[in-house]
Amino acid sequence: MSEGGGRSERTPLFVPVRGFDGAGAERAFRPGRGLPAVVAALALLAIGVLTAVEVISALLGHPVGLVPYERVAGWARTTAWNDDRALAAAAALALIGLVLVLIAAVPGRGRLVALRTADPDLVVGVPRRALARVLSGAAGRVDGVRAAGARVRGWHADVSVRTDLRDTTVLRERVRAAAEREIARLAPAHPISLRVRVHGPR
Repeated sequence: MSEGGGRSERTPLFVPVRGFDGAGAERAFRPGRGLPAVVAALALLAIGVLTAVEVISALLGHPVGLVPYERVAGWARTTAWNDDRALAAAAALALIGLVLVLIAAVPGRGRLVALRTADPDLVVGVPRRALARVLSGAAGRVDGVRAAGARVRGWHADVSVRTDLRDTTVLRERVRAAAEREIARLAPAHPISLRVRVHGPR
């Protein structure tokens, strides 16, 4: 059980970052908000085109009338600011604006995990699925483990193993130690929390 994106995982991605630190590495591999940006741009484009059509058609003396201005203006003139409908419309617009701000401000989950290197000006990115396979392989090599899997989400790794042993306490610690050694060897730019689950015989 491993998890990651659709990018090819045979070759890590190398990105030079001057003045490397943990925050710089995270920024280097932060995913872009392409889809929300496209949606917002298309919405603004549609509003702009609609406005242009209405203005130009009105100047030519043949208004298209796609937007019922008279009805909207009449509603605005007869509706007080503390009216429930006006408050609901204002709340909806404020909510949409807040969602757009949060989408722009909160970074998404990247497909690559930034790793430290000996060169302070070089950041190495490894796909999360590849990192999960590394942890799964390390856990699978522990004596007593019959099968192993791993999943990496964000900065958290879940390692799960199956064993035929009845006493799983010692095995859990050995699997944790093996996974922690791999994490330390790879030296991620951000600490990765680890959870180990051991499934004994049924």
